[in-house]
Amino acid sequence: MDNSFIVYQVSWIIERIYEVSDQLRTSVKDQTHFEERCINRISRYIKGDPRREKHRRYIEGMIQREASDFLSWCQKEDASIFTELVIEDDGEQEIEFEPLDVLANVESEVIRNETVTLLAEGDCMKSMILQSWADGNDNIASISRSLARSFGGNVESHRKAVNRFRTTCRKQLSTAI
Repeated sequence: MDNSFIVYQVSWIIERIYEVSDQLRTSVKDQTHFEERCINRISRYIKGDPRREKHRRYIEGMIQREASDFLSWCQKEDASIFTELVIEDDGEQEIEFEPLDVLANVESEVIRNETVTLLAEGDCMKSMILQSWADGNDNIASISRSLARSFGGNVESHRKAVNRFRTTCRKQLSTAI
């Protein structure tokens, strides 16, 4: 029998764990780790003697101790408001932090995707190469290994094909511009 299954059989224990976990939601990054620790600890306790599931106060105390231990080493990261992030220039000017607006750069994404589609000419391997380049990966060895894993074949032959395709793309783009 699985250890954690013992805890799931007793409804009040699992409900109490989830209740305490919900209380920790705003204080920790990941409350599922807390739930897992509680379930494992209580299942080890009950596994020793199945009659122990009736020790309600002791088990609730175990959950509370686990919660306080978990809070002591797993705090949520501090957050700052963007308006508070100010850089002071040598003069008396203040430069506020401006986050990158991802929606403002939609046109370049569309152009990039259209260029990839046109150069790929419907070929999956060419499309994968172009997508790697568009993502910033210009390491031919890495791309050729990825192609060999995806499509099969020799890494060296894929490396040569990537080099030939790069030359072809340069010619096509130079005539288009």
